[in-house]
Amino acid sequence: MFIQNQANTGFGRFLIFVLISLLLIGFYANFAEANPIKTAYKYQEIKAIAKGLKKQQTPEELGKLVEKSNEFIAFHPEYKRVDEVYYLLGNALVQLERVEEGIKVFEELVEKQPDARYVRNSLLELGLAYDKLGKYDEADMAYKKLTDHPKYGSGSHATFAKQILEQERADRKGELPRAPGAQPAVGSNPSQWIGQPATDFQVTGLDGEELSLEKYRGQVVLLDFWATWCGPCIVEIPNVKKTYEMYKDQKFQIIGISLDRSREPLEAYIEEEGLAWLHYWDNTRKVSRLYEVQAIPSTFLIDGEGVIRKTNLRGHALEHAVAELVKENLANPTDTATKTTEPTPRSKSVPATKLVKPETPPQKATSANDLQGRTMAWVGKPAPDFQLTGLNGETLSLEQYRGQVVLLDFWATWCGPCIVEMPKVKKTYQAYKDQKFQIIGISLDRSREPLDAYIEKEGIGWRNYWDEDRSIRTLYGVQAIPTAFLIDGEGVIRKASLGGFDVETAVAELVKENLAKPTDAPIDTPADTPEGAQNLEPDAEEIIHAAIAAHGGLEKLEAVKSFVMESHSFEHFPDGSMQDEGKSKIYYYANKFRSEWNDDNRNGAMIFDGESLYMIADGEVKLLPPEPGESYADFFKDSLSREPVWLLPKLLKDDVPVQYLGTEEVKGVPASVLLVTQPSGKELKIFISEETHYIVQFSYETKIGGGGVENVDAFFEDYRDIDGIKIPHHRVTKNGEYRQVLITDIALNAEIDDALFRPQE
Repeated sequence: MFIQNQANTGFGRFLIFVLISLLLIGFYANFAEANPIKTAYKYQEIKAIAKGLKKQQTPEELGKLVEKSNEFIAFHPEYKRVDEVYYLLGNALVQLERVEEGIKVFEELVEKQPDARYVRNSLLELGLAYDKLGKYDEADMAYKKLTDHPKYGSGSHATFAKQILEQERADRKGELPRAPGAQPAVGSNPSQWIGQPATDFQVTGLDGEELSLEKYRGQVVLLDFWATWCGPCIVEIPNVKKTYEMYKDQKFQIIGISLDRSREPLEAYIEEEGLAWLHYWDNTRKVSRLYEVQAIPSTFLIDGEGVIRKTNLRGHALEHAVAELVKENLANPTDTATKTTEPTPRSKSVPATKLVKPETPPQKATSANDLQGRTMAWVGKPAPDFQLTGLNGETLSLEQYRGQVVLLDFWATWCGPCIVEMPKVKKTYQAYKDQKFQIIGISLDRSREPLDAYIEKEGIGWRNYWDEDRSIRTLYGVQAIPTAFLIDGEGVIRKASLGGFDVETAVAELVKENLAKPTDAPIDTPADTPEGAQNLEPDAEEIIHAAIAAHGGLEKLEAVKSFVMESHSFEHFPDGSMQDEGKSKIYYYANKFRSEWNDDNRNGAMIFDGESLYMIADGEVKLLPPEPGESYADFFKDSLSREPVWLLPKLLKDDVPVQYLGTEEVKGVPASVLLVTQPSGKELKIFISEETHYIVQFSYETKIGGGGVENVDAFFEDYRDIDGIKIPHHRVTKNGEYRQVLITDIALNAEIDDALFRPQE
């Protein structure tokens, strides 16, 4: 499992580099003095129990955590992460209603390691524990220690402590207060905010001027959460500056929300770098809590109507997204932002992921990922039939088009993304209208006049229906537009997507398949359809071919036999802080690797030779023991097999079953999802962007040693050209925790001495 790393030992840091660079999740072996492997394994076991308790808490598991933690502290009091074990132990005792014992544990940690990282957590929990017992004087002392702490006094834990101290003592029940003004969490994933109204705030910027989102209504706004201590944030600054200079005079503004721990370095950096946009020092976490920011850099791109359109923008994606939204915003009428009693002006640039008609308060709105999942659930199912009267008075039903391919298109004239897609839909209709293909447009316009006018103006020749009472929308569960369903000649939905898809390609393939069938071919019912038949289109092989071409071509990918990668890794914590894990250098073959490290004048290496895992420290070679060494070996084999430069050719040329699962959105962009089996037998989901055809995400499960099963999402970003091959230079791995690696240098087919992988020699 991903373990929060606080170690400063050379090997502890080094192993993080290895695992992050390989997008690995599973273990951080921090080798202690006497038996480092055994100690690290015990620590990992405690972390696994603690993480399991987040999902399901039982007295038995809490008791197990208490037993293991007490034993660990007794035998390993000098272990670098022992402060976290203290914290987990104290929490478990309080949850078991053994509050007095928990208090003693917290106080022991604060006394023995006053500057350890988990002291901030423990002081807050210590105050809450005293509040549970009604010992308010002791609680106040704990809170004051936290707020006055030289290292943690300006952090989010101290902010909570200050809020508690302002409460009436009788109201304090030993629970954290809600963030003032905060909406209920949309989720830890910023992309779940897409389509939601941006939460407004009233703050004073660094220049003394009042800042709010409402003040910039009618402009495109980039809300940028960052800090001067955040390495990835600083890496992004040149790109942010470039974007600002390009669009600052085109109704575009940036509001930087700094999470710096003090104001002086922030102001110095802004002046030194000439950052001319608006800035706010969020020392109380007022704004970052409103947006549930758990890691930085974190960005929210907001349109002129105050709706969040994109999140997590970095690199080229930021400039591209700003350019598109600025262009759209400038094309809107100048009075778009004017508040009137008419609802339509606020709807002219509704994004694909915005709800058509919010029926719940914004904070309760369903996320884009949830909507996409519901839409995708239709694939492989029979399309519900309907009987209705089209705009030209004719009767419309799916049954009357049985034997033809039908595109059911939910749209509206006020929907910006729908209008953007219209030329592609028109082109597809003209190309295939005489080949047993029909389109039925289901309009969600609020009145018929603009719909009739648009159809006449654009010369739209296919069937259209004004869904005034939302009956068809309800029948198909459509909550956002554009949404499209592609239905085959047997009436089965073969493709479904929120936000549209590559309509021309999908229609071409399905029309070709439909025309190839005998005219008197019997119609298969869902019961007759072989299992998995819904996944026949689009063809997985074609998706892989497109990805190989986008990444550099088969010939170039197959030519890569080795590479050397240098990287810089970072760990982000839920409170918004980040730990710089330093730099590493790793030598890769397709089935083995070596990572070298140097820390505090100590040298070493980690080596996986394809079968076993070795550590070299202080000139001594150590073999990871068979238990749990075998699962470690499987883990590394899977990790190496996932490297995109080798994975894509393998999928194409080896006899590896590949199943197409449909499409899902990854950071607002549709992606084809393939399911394959890794060397260990575990399943891997591969997400390939339908726009760039790059691999943009992996999702898989892993289990190492005695830990529990981890669900892992790994993201690939900022692809760059290295010798004609597209290589991701920014990788993020999440499994409830969040780590990222920035690639600083890659050399393909570097000269690597094979002896580097033979530690015995």
